[in-house]
Amino acid sequence: MRVLHVSEVSWGGIPSLLRDFTAEQVRRGHRVSLLIPTPMPDRGLAGVHRLDWSIDRRASSLLPAVRQLRAAVRRERPDVVHLHSAFAGFLGRLPLLAGTAGVPLVYQPHAWSFEIHTSGWARRLTEAWERVASRWTDVLVTNCTDEVDQGRELGIRTPGYALGVPLDVERFHPQADPAHWKARAGVQQPRMLLCLGRLARQKGQDLLVRAWEAEPLPDTELLLVGPGDTAPYQALAPTQWGSTIRWVGDQSDVRPYLWACDALVLPSRYETVAVVVAEAMACGRPVVATRVNGVEMAVTDGPADPGGVVVAAGDAGSLLAEAHRLLTDEDRRRTLGAAGRQRVVDLFTPKLVVDRLDEAYAAAVAGPGGMR
Repeated sequence: MRVLHVSEVSWGGIPSLLRDFTAEQVRRGHRVSLLIPTPMPDRGLAGVHRLDWSIDRRASSLLPAVRQLRAAVRRERPDVVHLHSAFAGFLGRLPLLAGTAGVPLVYQPHAWSFEIHTSGWARRLTEAWERVASRWTDVLVTNCTDEVDQGRELGIRTPGYALGVPLDVERFHPQADPAHWKARAGVQQPRMLLCLGRLARQKGQDLLVRAWEAEPLPDTELLLVGPGDTAPYQALAPTQWGSTIRWVGDQSDVRPYLWACDALVLPSRYETVAVVVAEAMACGRPVVATRVNGVEMAVTDGPADPGGVVVAAGDAGSLLAEAHRLLTDEDRRRTLGAAGRQRVVDLFTPKLVVDRLDEAYAAAVAGPGGMR
């Protein structure tokens, strides 16, 4: 099968997911192409036909981006186009402009676009767009069933497949001697909590930093890893920033920080199974996360043992309180870490996830009534 992946996101969880998708698809003999902005490194894309996309989420880049997408579809002649995230989902589902008319379209929102807006005309507009665009979408694929359910509540009736997130469990694995990795990471306190992700409202670091400033955990460092502007966060924690809160920026390899931490905290306002949750559990580290899309499925849902703790969305105080309980209970940390590793092996290996994705592609190619 000829597959064209299209994504405007070149950093964070989506590129990690794309690397695992495409590596498994290449292994299965698919001809895989990827249209994505230049900043995404080529690491992990062996066998993938890489096409650079000049899109940066500014209005001025949209027309050139449409032309490039149209050219890619014409040149690659895909059996299916897999659109990732909001801008690719917008441009790719303008069939006459993008040249995708007649090509089976699979859309993966990686969190619905209307989640960005809590209310008002912008949310109503994005909700209306998603309903309209669903008419030009053959199959919806998501990271979790929560996201499919959100679409159903909005009136989207496109056939939906919840995939989970693929993760290379050989690359992300438990590592002994956390003291060694703490020293490498420059951690000065006996214990360390890790918050991994770009600095953004979605990720909720502002909630976490504000709660930490009010009541920092004793003998513990909060390490933030990810790109972004730190100025707003420093203003929220004038006494703790640079002391018990430390930011190390974007990192090409996050594993040393996962191996160094005692637990991962996820304070997000919205998600769709954050890849970092699977990465932490695969490394044998427990997770304390807010109740956003996919988290309970990944971390606590039975019948498997839980790999962490889930608290109410937006409640950074409870997040830190649960983290403190974990930090002071080594046996529980070890138990949750081992269970989390097993959950990832059972649910999120690339083979299992791409089996589900192949089923979704087959449905998209068949089309309504199996007539494609």
